[in-house]
Amino acid sequence: MKGTISSDSFGVMIAMARSRRNQVGPLRKWWNSQSENHFQIIGIISLLSIATFLWTMAFLFILGGTTDPERDHLVPHHWLGLIISIAISFFVLPEFLYFLNQRQTLQDILNLDSRSEVLKRRKEAENAADLLGHKYRARLKGLYEELGIKVKGKKFAIKSLPPRRNKSTDSGVSEEEE
Repeated sequence: MKGTISSDSFGVMIAMARSRRNQVGPLRKWWNSQSENHFQIIGIISLLSIATFLWTMAFLFILGGTTDPERDHLVPHHWLGLIISIAISFFVLPEFLYFLNQRQTLQDILNLDSRSEVLKRRKEAENAADLLGHKYRARLKGLYEELGIKVKGKKFAIKSLPPRRNKSTDSGVSEEEE
């Protein structure tokens, strides 16, 4: 029959169309290989974009860069920097704030002394530690060992670090005053 497509040729066309989705570009490959450093990379990019934004705003509007004839040639570059820093900040700052929130959540859990409370928030802590990287998983493992919680999984087959605790020292009231 003319005009009909056999099921074999249809399957080949589908396979050819799907194979392109699995290809990953070099930038995405690099990003996926840096999963342990995402928080640091996004933090540095956020800091640089905010610093660029602040500098270009100061140059253009406070320091009078647009009115100085000696610096006229720099004005287009500063406008470009302003636009690029706003665009980067628009995409990166929400991610950075998410990572920062996860870090704060994990820090709150690391500051807990109650074994039952840590067990209650275990899943939340492990998700945050996985997202933040090796150092945070090691601290979480240290907390688990300190509280006598069994550690499961290959991701915790690492050397533990003591959890940093932000205990406020209320040593202002000493035994002498009592």
